[in-house]
Amino acid sequence: MHGGEGMRSNALNPLKQWCRQRAAEGAKLLGMCAPPGSGKSWLSRQIGGGVVSVSIDDLYWPQPQLQQHQRGLPGSHDLPRLAQVLDEFRQHGRALVPRFDKTLANGAGDRIHDHHHEGELLLLEGWCVGARGIPSMEAYEPIWQRLDGLLILIPPSHNHVLRWRLQAEARQRRRGGGALHPHAVAGMVERFYKALPPQQCFVPLLKAPQLPTWSLRLDHLRRPLESIQSAIHHS
Repeated sequence: MHGGEGMRSNALNPLKQWCRQRAAEGAKLLGMCAPPGSGKSWLSRQIGGGVVSVSIDDLYWPQPQLQQHQRGLPGSHDLPRLAQVLDEFRQHGRALVPRFDKTLANGAGDRIHDHHHEGELLLLEGWCVGARGIPSMEAYEPIWQRLDGLLILIPPSHNHVLRWRLQAEARQRRRGGGALHPHAVAGMVERFYKALPPQQCFVPLLKAPQLPTWSLRLDHLRRPLESIQSAIHHS
């Protein structure tokens, strides 16, 4: 395992330990918020040990509803279905979760068949997980309130987000998969930050958390700079 996976694996053990500790405290549903290209999807899929990884990207609206939204931005997610997935998992420890294939519909993407997931803990990961502070995110609040805890991966700067996303697309291109042109990547990252300004949507998650919240700072190679830190005091 070399390159991106090797660098991201440095954050895997702290993430595994964090999930184990939260599960020991009785948590069933956790969230992980991290910028594009930070390796959150790869990391969450490697945890194992009864931890079910669900990407909020798999909960995009199916076509043709998705055509009414900019994929990845507030409003593009099927929140009723996501609420159902979380509620089913909390109650039964299992859930049917859709998958989203970004290569379908001429690159617009579409939902494909459901997958059965069963485990001790569900980790919902995504760029906007937990984000609040603007009107377009108000509909997401009932989803975030279902979570027992939130982990925020923090890049060294927002310039690194674009760099990481470009690196991720380059890896995908080398492997023979479809990849975005660098100009398209830059436009995507710019749209994300315009839709969810960090000072409004992400900084308050640590300064005024509304649920148990932790953070993990990453260096320019996506390696942890320190251990996972709690944003609030726990009794």
